[in-house]
Amino acid sequence: MKKITKILSAVIALSGITAFAEEAGNFSPLKMQLVTDFAYYPESNPKKGKGTTFAPITGAFDNVECRTTFNADYKIDTPLGKHWLLASSNVILSGACELTPVSVRPKISVGFQPLPFFVVKGGSSVGFGWNYLGLGGIREFNQGKREYEEISTFSHPYYDFWGQAMLMFDTGAIIPGDWNHVVMLATFKAFYSSIAGFEKGEPYEWQCSKNKVGGAQYEASGLLAYQMPIVLSMAGVMYAAEGHFKGSDYGDFDKNYDGSFVTHSVTPIFQFKLGEKDELFCLFNFSSRRRFTEKLKKDEDALFMKTDGREWFFNRIALSWTHNF
Repeated sequence: MKKITKILSAVIALSGITAFAEEAGNFSPLKMQLVTDFAYYPESNPKKGKGTTFAPITGAFDNVECRTTFNADYKIDTPLGKHWLLASSNVILSGACELTPVSVRPKISVGFQPLPFFVVKGGSSVGFGWNYLGLGGIREFNQGKREYEEISTFSHPYYDFWGQAMLMFDTGAIIPGDWNHVVMLATFKAFYSSIAGFEKGEPYEWQCSKNKVGGAQYEASGLLAYQMPIVLSMAGVMYAAEGHFKGSDYGDFDKNYDGSFVTHSVTPIFQFKLGEKDELFCLFNFSSRRRFTEKLKKDEDALFMKTDGREWFFNRIALSWTHNF
């Protein structure tokens, strides 16, 4: 497995747009959701070399991933004035619990929406992982053996804390009509994640994703979509970029591995309304990764290899089902 997918972030963003298009009076103070994510990865072997290239699909199957997350949000109205831009301001307190085959992760966050099109949020989470059948929920890297080894998750839990700003706009807010909803969203998230007790530059594996290190990181994304009053309720495309603010987070590995490498991705997204309480998101993700001058045999070797370019590839097909209680 490569890593647990980040489908939930896209789902939350799209749900935010949908809520923005609705009247405030239709929003219950307490909202609970169950989100189940599934991803299928075809095989796409890396190509050695330099510069930018595209790696084709080389096999029908590489991996599958899944997770389930229970979310609970409570909205508190905090009007800042009588003007329509300020009258609907609110605070949302959120709690969630994420479960995967190799981890469990409780989360908390608080969001403030001073304007209908602007939201700021902050939160934190703690994760506990386990290892079985060769799957690494949480492991540390043994540099001498060039392999990942099991650790006690209770002595070394995963943790993160983050802040996020989000701008969103729906043309339906100014042009009435069911077919006039062009939605746009831009987000920027800064966060710090690591394993408790680990030193700077010490690689680890979390949720089957290897070669991670503690440090300050970012995620930026933009979405353009069209919303429709039919079963296919939304179709759009999302661009995202993520990486470490400082390559030095990787310590001695940074010189060759390029610790500040930026991962870009482009994802067509489709949303299907399945009644009043259920919706299904379908995502087709194209992503980029480091290109190495030598042939990569296993993920652990990448830390010792020279990065010299970027490689685009078809990453995954993902499904995310949301049930609203």
